Amino acid sequence: MAEPTKRKTWSVVKVQLEALDRKGLVSLLGDLYDANEANRRFLHARLVPDSRAIEQYRRLVADAIYPDPFSTRRVSVRDAAAAIVEYRRSTGDASGTVDLMLTFVEAGTEQAADLGYGDEAYFNALQTWLDAVAKEFDTLPPEVRANVRARLGWIQVRAHDVGWGFGDAVDDLMHALDARAARVRPSKG
Repeated sequence: MAEPTKRKTWSVVKVQLEALDRKGLVSLLGDLYDANEANRRFLHARLVPDSRAIEQYRRLVADAIYPDPFSTRRVSVRDAAAAIVEYRRSTGDASGTVDLMLTFVEAGTEQAADLGYGDEAYFNALQTWLDAVAKEFDTLPPEVRANVRARLGWIQVRAHDVGWGFGDAVDDLMHALDARAARVRPSKG
């Protein structure tokens, strides 16, 4: 009688990992490192963080959402979003993650304004990342919030050249952020 196969879940893998000694675990991580570029990026960002990591992720996001128009590369909302999620998981850096979300929206807005690119799904993705920025905004340090606000201002100006109600969505976000800021300002007295 054949042995039943175990369902492939994290708990099954975790049990196997816990059974490895230090050398076995390092060897496994080396194999994962060699397996593909995404694993190398993740491990470098997690274990050997430096200021260049965010630049690498920024480039991934921008190139996926607004590839060179003269290339044969297609727009990939999925690849851009995956890079943002990968960065967040590897670093836990909220400010850097918001930076990448803004990079996504900036590149997408620029492409839509420059080339007239986009459809409902594309603009829904831009809106999703705008909403994510708004959700994280109040958790950011004041100097980062100021930078985010400035970048959103650029997006707001550029979004007026774009259809699909996107400019209105950016305006609504900016008004909401202004209203939130007005509620938390200390009164002069």
